[in-house]
Amino acid sequence: MNEALQITAGVTPDNIDLHKLKTLADFEKEYIELVIKLCKGNIVHASEILAVSPSTIYRKRNTWDQA
Repeated sequence: MNEALQITAGVTPDNIDLHKLKTLADFEKEYIELVIKLCKGNIVHASEILAVSPSTIYRKRNTWDQA
């Protein structure tokens, strides 16, 4: 079964705490960090996989560090 389907299996509006859901920004950060880790820290390679420029990743990481 698809991992996303396993995670959401059985989830309904009645049995989930909406205040505990992650934001889209949180998912984006976690995904970008995962791809960078899988690329052994190589931002250029990660940016190619993510189809964004390396400067986009550097800019996002900089804003995360300031938060």
